[in-house]
Amino acid sequence: MNTIDRRSVCDALRELGSIDEQNRLWLSSGANGAEVSSFAEAVEQLYTDTGLAEALECGRTGMSQELNERFQKLSQILKTVNHRHGPSCTIDDPVMTDVRLLANKILQVLEYESATTT
Repeated sequence: MNTIDRRSVCDALRELGSIDEQNRLWLSSGANGAEVSSFAEAVEQLYTDTGLAEALECGRTGMSQELNERFQKLSQILKTVNHRHGPSCTIDDPVMTDVRLLANKILQVLEYESATTT
């Protein structure tokens, strides 16, 4: 059975769901020890680092079908984001509006389901 790092899933969803976090992290120079991230790192954290992609592929996420479908939909949308022209263009890509909305909805459902099962 696959183990998903749910805390990291939530962290990545928060980053993908917040234009403020994207501006703070993706435009950061890292000066004075400031945190730095990128679109690619956020996507990698969400699907690969957490074990989510493998769990989705195997059908063993331990999450509801609704969440599984939303994560798959988010993955498809993320593939259409124009992220090859720098962080500002990525943040401003109109597709990111859909990414933010869906990431926040997934986070909401995930937190609700976690609260009702504990």
